[in-house]
Amino acid sequence: MSTDDLTPEQQGPPATFDFLIHTLFTQALMALGRIPNPITNKTHKNLATARHFVDTLKMLEQKTAGNLTEEERRVLEEMQHQLRMQILAEKE
Repeated sequence: MSTDDLTPEQQGPPATFDFLIHTLFTQALMALGRIPNPITNKTHKNLATARHFVDTLKMLEQKTAGNLTEEERRVLEEMQHQLRMQILAEKE
């Protein structure tokens, strides 16, 4: 069965840079305990995991330098900034 035979719901979201960085951002928010895990509906804090997702976003920024649109670059920078500020707040 090819993906052409699937309904939009079965196909899932498109594989885009925007979707990738939003997925990583959401995972970091879960690791910070800011949003619940959608499977357990519980929050759990793991700062090491949150830092890992921030580091992953930074790596993507470095590896894609010069290849992003201005909007992609801006969103990626803003996500990292927001997450770093939340990690710092957790340390206080």
